[in-house]
Amino acid sequence: MKASIRLCLLLATLGLCNGAAADSYPDRAIHVIVPFPPGGPAGVVADVVGPQLGERLEQKVIVENRAGADGIIGSQFVAKAPPDGYTLLLATNAHVIHPGTYVSLPFDTEAAFAPVSLLLTSQYLLVVNPSIPVYSVEELIAYARSHPGKLVYASGGLGGPTQLAFELFRITAGMSVTHVPYEGGGAALLGVVTGEAQAMLAPILAALPMVQDGRLRALAVSGRHPAPAAPLLPTIAETLPGFSAVSWYGVLAPQGTPAAVIKRLSTELDRIVHETETEKRFAEIGGEAVGGPPSTLASVIHEEIPRWRRVAKDAGIRIE
Repeated sequence: MKASIRLCLLLATLGLCNGAAADSYPDRAIHVIVPFPPGGPAGVVADVVGPQLGERLEQKVIVENRAGADGIIGSQFVAKAPPDGYTLLLATNAHVIHPGTYVSLPFDTEAAFAPVSLLLTSQYLLVVNPSIPVYSVEELIAYARSHPGKLVYASGGLGGPTQLAFELFRITAGMSVTHVPYEGGGAALLGVVTGEAQAMLAPILAALPMVQDGRLRALAVSGRHPAPAAPLLPTIAETLPGFSAVSWYGVLAPQGTPAAVIKRLSTELDRIVHETETEKRFAEIGGEAVGGPPSTLASVIHEEIPRWRRVAKDAGIRIE
């Protein structure tokens, strides 16, 4: 027995004992780190998925908020955690925006993490203050071009996803606009409602109630297909072919986590997100289930980092 233990320890140093570790996984609680304050959409996603993952793995899944620096502190915590599958990151599309907007990060966004599962995506809603005479994407572009620098758009914070999404829209449409950052998406939407700003690409769930009560006018959604939460609205891509800017939520593990553990987690998460009740709860926050193998999330990360780097560079966004 002692000889076999010593052999396994020796093989572990050579990376050859992962199979044994994966066979016993999990044998204790798993921590899912949400790198934002409680109550946000990332926390909602973790609260939907976490308990179901725990049931399937027959272990407790603890959702833990480690907020700070726009998600960077919690992400760094996971990057430095043991690569054993017991510490996971609930990442959002801010993860692929940071390499372009921050001068430096305490980890390599791609190399420090192993993709596990792309849980869901959620579109933005292009909204305007009803006082401006635009009723379509084409009219908004024409209005901005005829009033260079006069159209003010709001975002939930400097260098955040809603700013980058609108900057991509600006670049693609060839417009000159002015940006006003707010502390959070809710404050930004209220800025558009009050007329401090005139437009925003806002999280669909937050913006829809204000559209329905007439405080905002919705022009389009930001994905490549109509959004289930607003099926009658056109896409921006119908006017600007190829345009797409969506938020997403996925699970990452520390790099070096055994492949068998990653596969187990990915398989269970794929089943969870396609459960009828899960899809219903995702729809309540404007989300659409994705799932799939780790390669799905890996492709998104690999493709989006250079894209948002280009947008950040064009917009002159650099956060120290």
